[in-house]
Amino acid sequence: MTMLRFIGIFILNTIGILVIGCTEPKDPDEPVTAYIPAEISDKVYVTTFPRCNYNDAGDLDEFSTKSLVLNFQAETFSGNLSGEFHCPSEDLGKVFRIKIDPLYELNAKVVTGKEYFYYTFPPESLLEKTSNIERFYADSSQEMLVIDGMPNQTSPLQLIFAKYPNEKLGPFHNYYDLYTILDKDFLLQYKIRIMNDDYNQRFNLSGYDTQFAQAFKDVIAADGNILKHPEIIQGFVDNNERVINFFKDHRQIMTQAKFDEINNLKK
Repeated sequence: MTMLRFIGIFILNTIGILVIGCTEPKDPDEPVTAYIPAEISDKVYVTTFPRCNYNDAGDLDEFSTKSLVLNFQAETFSGNLSGEFHCPSEDLGKVFRIKIDPLYELNAKVVTGKEYFYYTFPPESLLEKTSNIERFYADSSQEMLVIDGMPNQTSPLQLIFAKYPNEKLGPFHNYYDLYTILDKDFLLQYKIRIMNDDYNQRFNLSGYDTQFAQAFKDVIAADGNILKHPEIIQGFVDNNERVINFFKDHRQIMTQAKFDEINNLKK
């Protein structure tokens, strides 16, 4: 082997070692903290989850964002009675994206609570209501419920669901889009998946109860009179309270002044 060739191989091996060292994967269980400043108050929502739950944490240990996207398994917020969650993996089933956004002024007015859910729906879209539930026409394929004041409910809840044209069912009828308010100034968007026996057996899952979502699907598919079944809607409310408590366990609230102080210390 010539000296020139030996030097070339040495250089290539050294570069390979450096590249491997630089691209070594981050620990998926490493905690990462995100700061989300509110837009209608001086609050800052601070949440800490393992790196594997962040949609794009990159190499940052701490970061500020206007809209936080997290990755969780479909079952994490779907009748999860145990409160366990795992790093996203196709081996455990479908992965859902969860969003946390600050509420913002609507028409130059601060709107909070369930009224925040009304701004895209004109009054004539209201189809029916009870004391705690309002049902709206969303579009040709979807309807919406605004739920507030149910037993044990601490935060208003918006539920968007697909209608059943010509009584045809599809996979998208196994999912429901939920929106709720966190700490009065932030909006949480998540999904519920119906955890039926086939899905649970396919991914060897247990400890999840989404009978309320299955019952909701059955009523909508039959006649759509879901407001006659508040006990079914209560299932979504109880599940939402578990979701809210889950995020409370992983967050703290600080003032904008404290947040600015932290930022100044980093500079």
